[in-house]
Amino acid sequence: MARNELRPYDGPPGAPAQSSVAPPPGGLAGPAVSARELAAMGGRLRPVSAPVPEDVYATLQSHLTRSLSNPFLTGSDVQATHAALGSVPREAYRATLERMDRDGLLATYVSRMDAPSRRSFLDQAALNGVLQRRPGGVTGELGMPGRPEVFVNDPKLPGALRDAVNAHATDTGHAAVQAYDAYLRRYGEAVEQTDSLRALRTLGPPQSLELRETVLGLAWADPQRERYEAAWKAGLGRPQASQVQAYEKATARALVLSGQQPAGVFLTAEASASHDLFKLKSEARLESRGASEVRTQAGAVAKAGPLELELMTDAHGKTEAELQLSAGIASVSRDSEGKTELSLGVGPHARAHANLNPRAAEFGGGVAFELSDKSHQHHAGLKLGYGLRGLSSERAALAVRDDIPGVFSRPKDLDPGMAWDALPAERRALYERQGWTREEWAEDSRRPSPHVRGQ
Repeated sequence: MARNELRPYDGPPGAPAQSSVAPPPGGLAGPAVSARELAAMGGRLRPVSAPVPEDVYATLQSHLTRSLSNPFLTGSDVQATHAALGSVPREAYRATLERMDRDGLLATYVSRMDAPSRRSFLDQAALNGVLQRRPGGVTGELGMPGRPEVFVNDPKLPGALRDAVNAHATDTGHAAVQAYDAYLRRYGEAVEQTDSLRALRTLGPPQSLELRETVLGLAWADPQRERYEAAWKAGLGRPQASQVQAYEKATARALVLSGQQPAGVFLTAEASASHDLFKLKSEARLESRGASEVRTQAGAVAKAGPLELELMTDAHGKTEAELQLSAGIASVSRDSEGKTELSLGVGPHARAHANLNPRAAEFGGGVAFELSDKSHQHHAGLKLGYGLRGLSSERAALAVRDDIPGVFSRPKDLDPGMAWDALPAERRALYERQGWTREEWAEDSRRPSPHVRGQ
C-alpha cells in the first residue's frame, strides 16, 4: 500500500515523467511529509531540519521513561534532560522537541519541572530559535512592577511546550502580583514619612497593576485560549493590600498634615484613681489606621449634690472641664471638647455609656467599672470604649464641592495661569488648607496642564 504522503507537484496527469536528475539546490525537492507529520508542524511545511541525534534521543528516553532501574523520575533526571537537550544542534532542536512531544516524553519532562528549571528550559528553547520572548516592563518608582515577561505561545508549537510557556506566564504573573503587594506596602510607608502636603503630592497617587489576559498574546481562534487563560487567572493570586487602602492612607495622611482628623474606627481605654478631690487618669487611644496616643491628666473634682465638676490638665498644659449630672442609675455629662455622654448603671460596679461629639464628628460607647472603699474617699476605675469618626459638617460641605481639588489633583485655577494674589481670598484660604503656598503655586503655574501635554 502506498504511503499517505505529500510530494512535490509532478504536473497534470499524463505529463512526461520528470528526469531522475537531482534538482538544483534551492528547488522543491525534499523528503516526503506524511499527513500526521504535517499536522504536528501546524499545517505548514518548514525548511528541512537536521535529523534528531539518535544517541542524544536515547539519553532523553533513559531519563524520561520509568523502568525497573529508574522507577521514579527525579530532579536529577530533569537536569540531565536539560543538559542533553543543550547538546542538540540548533538546526535539530525543534525536531527533537517535536519527536519528544509525539512520544510523550516532552509532557513528562514539563510535568516534572519547577519554576527555575522551566525558565531554564524556555530560555534554552528561545536561544535555539524555537520561542520568541516578550520582555517585561520597566520597574517604576518604589518598586512598582511593570508588565511581566512572557514567551509567545504560538499554536504551531508542540503541545507540551505550550503548556510550559503558559506555566511560565503564570509564574511571572504571580510574581508581579506579589511585587505589587510589596509596592503598596512601601507606598504606605512612604506616605507616613511625608512631612508636608507638598511632599505627599510629589509622591503621587498609588499606581494600579494592569494584568489582563491580553498579556498572554493568545489569538481569539486559538483552541487552547480559554484553557490557558483560565489556568493563568487561577494562578495569579491576589495582593493582601489594595490600591483603595493605599488611597485611604494617603487621604488620611493629608488630613493629618492639614491639621484634621481622618475618619475611621478607634478604641479607647481609660484608667483613673482619685483621693478626695484629687484625680489622676490616663487614656490610651488606638485608631484603625495604626495611629496611637496615650495621654495622662491630673486635676480636681468638686461635687455639689447631683452635680460634679471635673477640671483636668495634661502634660502640655491643656485644660479640659467636664460637668456631670447624676440622677440615680443614670447620668449625663458634657465636656469642654463638645462631647456629651449618657451612662446607665449595670449592677453596683459597672456602667454602660454612649457618647456623641458633633464638633469632632465622633460617636461611641462602651462599659466602665468602678470600685471605692467604704468611706468613698478612694476611687479606682477602668473605662473601655470604641468609637466611630466621620466627617465634620465643615469637611462634609467641602467634600461635595467640585471646585476643590483632591490632594493629587491639579487646581483648575492653575491652568489659566492665575496668579496667587489674584485668587479670591476664600479660594486662597481653601488652597492654603491643602498645603499650597505662594512659591509652589508660582512653580506649578509655569508647568503645562496635563491636558495640554496630552494633545
